[in-house]
Amino acid sequence: MSSLQSMFRRLVSPLPRHRHVIPAQAGIHVTSQAAGLPCPPPPTEHHCKRSAATFFSILFLSLLLLTLSACTPDTPATPPQDYTTPPASSATDTGDRLNLTLLGDATGLLPFLAGEASASEIAGHIYNSLLTYDKDLNLVCEICAKYDISNNGKTITFTLKDDITFSDGTPLTSADVLATYRAITHPNTRTPYAGDYLLVQKAEAPTPRTFRVTYAEPFVPALASWAGLTILPKKVLDETPDDINATSLKTAPLGSGPYQLVRWRRGQDVLLQANPHSWQHPKIGQYYYRIIPDEDTQFMELKAGNVDIASLKPLAYNRQTDAPWFTSSYTKLRYLSNGYTYMGFNLTHPLFADTRVRQALSYAIDRQGIINAVLFGQGLPMAGVFKPGTWAYNENLQPYPYNPQKARQLLAEAGWADTDGDGLLDKNGTPFRFTVVTNQGNEARLKTAQIMQSFFRDIGIEMSIRVQEWSTFVSNTIRNRAFDAILLGWSLSAEPDPYDIWHSSKTKPEEFNIIGFANPQADTLMDKARHEFNQAKRKEYLDAFQTILHEEQPYLWLYAPYSLLAVHKRIVGISPTEAAGISYNQPDWYVPAPWHLRPQLQP
Repeated sequence: MSSLQSMFRRLVSPLPRHRHVIPAQAGIHVTSQAAGLPCPPPPTEHHCKRSAATFFSILFLSLLLLTLSACTPDTPATPPQDYTTPPASSATDTGDRLNLTLLGDATGLLPFLAGEASASEIAGHIYNSLLTYDKDLNLVCEICAKYDISNNGKTITFTLKDDITFSDGTPLTSADVLATYRAITHPNTRTPYAGDYLLVQKAEAPTPRTFRVTYAEPFVPALASWAGLTILPKKVLDETPDDINATSLKTAPLGSGPYQLVRWRRGQDVLLQANPHSWQHPKIGQYYYRIIPDEDTQFMELKAGNVDIASLKPLAYNRQTDAPWFTSSYTKLRYLSNGYTYMGFNLTHPLFADTRVRQALSYAIDRQGIINAVLFGQGLPMAGVFKPGTWAYNENLQPYPYNPQKARQLLAEAGWADTDGDGLLDKNGTPFRFTVVTNQGNEARLKTAQIMQSFFRDIGIEMSIRVQEWSTFVSNTIRNRAFDAILLGWSLSAEPDPYDIWHSSKTKPEEFNIIGFANPQADTLMDKARHEFNQAKRKEYLDAFQTILHEEQPYLWLYAPYSLLAVHKRIVGISPTEAAGISYNQPDWYVPAPWHLRPQLQP
């Protein structure tokens, strides 16, 4: 076994499970009330024997109680059901409840004020947009009946369907669309999503079913942008006309989507119920989300039968899903996710100002080795910002190869050397030492950071790891740009427009250019790509943009993981595609009445 393989095996061995699931290892900062307590005196041999016996008795009872409390199914035990063929005439059956989990709670439920995945997941059931994407990521109407684009490409006219209402029964009209547009573009609205809508020169609602927008010049992502704007009720927006940040919609959403919020206990759970006024006529009665900030605990709940759809860790997908408890009730799904994991450098930090340093850090990492160790092979190495296999992806670029010698050479060229023989590079008396911050609950990111820590140590760089609870991470670290480096992931939209994440104008605290990247040539290429309708020419601009990023390495791109899911077999209608995954047709999912498993919960 090579030293590299030994290192991987050591670093990805099962982590000890604590309340905060953060192993107290060297270089990892853990907040604990127990820190600093004096150690007790050494026990005698007799005391050790008695303590050991007592310890294992308590441990056994604790594990038994934990198993009984954490893994008790929320439905009576029943013999395994045969889910091979849905009962006849069951496609119109309604009811049942789907149990799901979230790693972290949402900060709010107004989509363009809250950017985290949990908020998007919940709000996606509550709201509609003018447009949406089908299974092949083609834009199609959602609440519009049709749309027309003018010959000069500057005007889009949407005609709304005439049977759309909010969940309180009031009609949704073009006035609501116009009010939503005005809310997201209001100067007081703190949102990273306003950029596309600020390009609208004129927005109008000439009739209750007509909404029209005109741009100063043709704008390629214009149509796709209206798939991203969830329509809010004007009557509620009017309650806080100059400050949507104070709207009640953040905690009491009112949408036209297939479900409505009936309960939200912060940090505990979210209950959604089928919207009786929905034009989509959802068939699943309820979606019930529990906040479980640990993937191992989520898997225990899946194993106990308490979860219906769950993400699987690669180890579980590969090795823990062949048992009868799984195969009798669940099926596995796998497709390349629309996202990637990366380390981002704070480009205002002196350590990362030199391109050669960032390149060196990229050469120091064995991406495929990390994928094999952390994801058990369930991922692809990443070279840039777009999903491999899509038209916008630059096939000429490859991930930086693992080359520690090249890394040392670049660092030496940048003036870094170990002048005092302590094994750590220094420059002008400053050692190369930094901290990466990542979020609690994502074990793959933590293990990735631990492996990277060893790679960097091998070239004379010391990296510490700090793990933070999600809301603290977003509020204190991301928005305040209070980090040396971050380990995070991006979920990619179907429209290949990197503007919001990479343009130099998008660096405000609520915006997504978190690392402060600024390159005039890159800005020009992004601007040109946004106004070029010819896809071949647009690809030229995007390819050149990706080449700049590949050279600059403002991110250390790591991998695109495969989405690995466990789905209960009683759910009918789930049909995954490589492009869109499974969520594109959620309102059409149903459970045949004879297969109903979970009763409706009371709000």
